[in-house]
Amino acid sequence: MKLLVKIFSMALSLAAGWAGAKLVSGIWKKSTGDTPPSLGNPSAQNEEAVGKVLAFAVISGASASVIQALTKRWTRKLEAKAASR
Repeated sequence: MKLLVKIFSMALSLAAGWAGAKLVSGIWKKSTGDTPPSLGNPSAQNEEAVGKVLAFAVISGASASVIQALTKRWTRKLEAKAASR
């Protein structure tokens, strides 16, 4: 049971990170009208001003940290619940 919870926790963390990255990229595109200057889009990263690249890095890094903290808290609670059974 504990192994299943660990696997589920890892899958949940990966899915939440992917969804968060998609959300930040979508919001960036909607608000600026430009493609996000991310590592997955090196041409946009090279063409954008350094300020925009830095702003995107800060926003995406902050959102990733929040998502990671929230999923870790939730999965710890889930693991504790599974261990008590």
